Amino acid sequence: MIIRGGENVYPREVEEFLYAHPKVTEVQVVGIPDDRLGEVVLAWIRLKTGESATEDEVREFCEGRLPTSRFLSMSGL
Repeated sequence: MIIRGGENVYPREVEEFLYAHPKVTEVQVVGIPDDRLGEVVLAWIRLKTGESATEDEVREFCEGRLPTSRFLSMSGL
């Protein structure tokens, strides 16, 4: 469990949501230390072979479907 600003974030919940993106093949979500919030959420994403995506594209996919507290930083795109 990741505790971000007093809110519990379950990595599995975020991972399962991101797996619904049609270009995503692998996801790992972890908490990383943050001076202000305690921890922040980092999503490492591997895309399907031959696919490309930007961080903005994945953020847009999340917008309105995943609370903003559940995603902050993405890596591996």
